[in-house]
Order: sequence, then structure tokens, then C-alpha cells
Amino acid sequence: MLRRTGLWEAMVDAGAAVGDIARWTTAGWFVPEPGLPECISLRREKLDPLLRTIAAGTPGVDLVLGRTVTGLLESGGRITGVRVGDEEIQARLVVGADGHRSPVAQVAGVPEDVAPNERFGLWAYYRGVVPRGPAASQIWSLDPDVGILVRTDHDLHMLVAFPAKARLAEFQADRAGALERFMACLPDAPDLSSAERVSKVIGTNDYPCVRRDPAPRPGLVLVGDAAITGDPTPAVGCGWAFRAAEWLVESTAPALLDGGDLEAGVAVYRQALEFIVEHDRIGRRDALARPANPAQKLVTKAAHRDRELARRVYLFSMRAIPAAGLVSARTLLRAVWGAIRP
Repeated sequence: MLRRTGLWEAMVDAGAAVGDIARWTTAGWFVPEPGLPECISLRREKLDPLLRTIAAGTPGVDLVLGRTVTGLLESGGRITGVRVGDEEIQARLVVGADGHRSPVAQVAGVPEDVAPNERFGLWAYYRGVVPRGPAASQIWSLDPDVGILVRTDHDLHMLVAFPAKARLAEFQADRAGALERFMACLPDAPDLSSAERVSKVIGTNDYPCVRRDPAPRPGLVLVGDAAITGDPTPAVGCGWAFRAAEWLVESTAPALLDGGDLEAGVAVYRQALEFIVEHDRIGRRDALARPANPAQKLVTKAAHRDRELARRVYLFSMRAIPAAGLVSARTLLRAVWGAIRP
């Protein structure tokens, strides 16, 4: 999506880091082969202004900053616009793209399907980190803890710890020290001896998985985290939001332009979002921070001996293929054969 829209090049021009991401499991490192998708990383303080500038320069777009939506307009059971202070703005389609807490969804009374996340998170940006693993960006699945190192713009690295909540107390008194000690204990841990922290340590003690109906009312749709806030440990970042936004545009733009059947387009968007929902179902199980089950261990082990299986594991972990592309009886049979063959 980023390449099709030209956003990839704009992000690179803004300093985004592009490259492979390696993943460590108890079976060892997974390193992508040439030709598989790269990851791209640009800090939100750079990305958000870039997106606003591009949007504001698009014909037909009015960018209104510093205003708050205080209510939704409704007529005949349909959402017909938004109220901003004393002003009413009419719209055929209102899009709630306002994050996992989604005030728009709250104003509309949209029910939430909430599942627990048994990990907490800490992260910060550092300069001078020297990766020791097989790529500049890495993810460690320690079962149950997860560590992440992401190379980003201006020669910075983002250090992320997602430990199980049973370890919460040891991270409370000195969050920066605890984050660095966590990273230092990882297999092939990055060298932090010359690293300098250049940001605050941001943390969340509870980040539940939240799912809402993406089209809860006629005339209203939700996109990005407002629709599905999943487990953050796969490190897809804003990827879901970008892809869901593209699906929404493709599904509804024709009807909005020619006055056609908008609800039919919304139904297509809802169906497209099932791609994310299927991954989220698996992510909710992983978010419980329980040991990997025998099937997961078998597939992970076999992938180190089977190139095609390794490719599927990598694409699945990047959320680049449907969940059925890996989670299937066929994959399990291939994993069994890969594990036992000479």
C-alpha cells in the first residue's frame, strides 16, 4: 500500500529506515531470504506531520486542526455527520480513525469485545546501539517475554520490552535500567555499551486487545485501532491502519463519487477486514503469555529445515499472508514431515 500510494518514497525521503527484520525463537534465528518484504520504520513525530502535509495538499481536503468532535449527527437511524463545538458538518460517511480509545466509537455507543493482554510494555529510543544479531531490526520471542529492536530514522534504534505481567514489579522503580537489563539478557543481545537514551521511557501496564464492529451504524465506519487494537508484539506498527484505510477507500470511494450504493461498499470493507480479524484471533491467544503449544513448537522447529515453511512463517509473522496461509492442517503435516525426515 505504501509503495502504491507513493508514501514509501516520501517516508524514505523523511529519513525512514528500511531493511530486513530477523526473528529469534527457541529454535534459533529466522532471517528472511532475498525477495521477501522489507520493513520500514519512521518515528510518529516524523510520520504524522508528513501524512498531514500530504493530506492537506490533496484537492478536496480541508484540514481542520485544534478542534474536537463533540457529537454525531443522526437522522432516521443513520449517522449524517459530526458536531464540532457549535458547528455541524454533514457527511455521507463518517470515519472514526481515532485510535484504540476511539472517542467517536464511545459517542456512538459502539460495543467493545475486550480480551486481556498478559504482557506490559516499555520502550525508548537510543543512539549508538550496535546490533549483534543477523539484522539491524530484530524480534525475540522468549516464550513468554518478547523483546524488539527496531532501527528507525536518524540512526536511532527503538528498544522495546514486552515482559509477562508477573515481572511488573521489577520494572517499576527504574524503568530505563530495567529496559536495558532486559535487552542485555537477550540471545545475541545488542551492544548498549556506547548507547545513549534520547527519549523518555514510555510504558503501559495494561494494553488489552479491543475489537469493535468496523461498521456499527449506517453512515459510520471505524478504521485502524478504532476497529481492531491487537497484540503489539508482532511489531506491525501502523501497518494495519494503512492497509485497512486502503481497503476502506477501495470499497467506498466509487459509491461516494457517483452516489451509488454506499452500504454495499461498506459491506465489502467489513469483509476485507476479516483478514485482520483472523490474525487478531491468534494474537489474542499469544497475548495470554502462555508457553507455545506443541503445534507451534513443531512448526517453528521444522521451519529451520524447510525453506518454504520458513517463508510462510516469516510472511505470517509480518501479517503479509492470511492466517490460513500458515495455520492449517496442511502446514502441520508439512511440519511433521520436515521434523522427522533425514
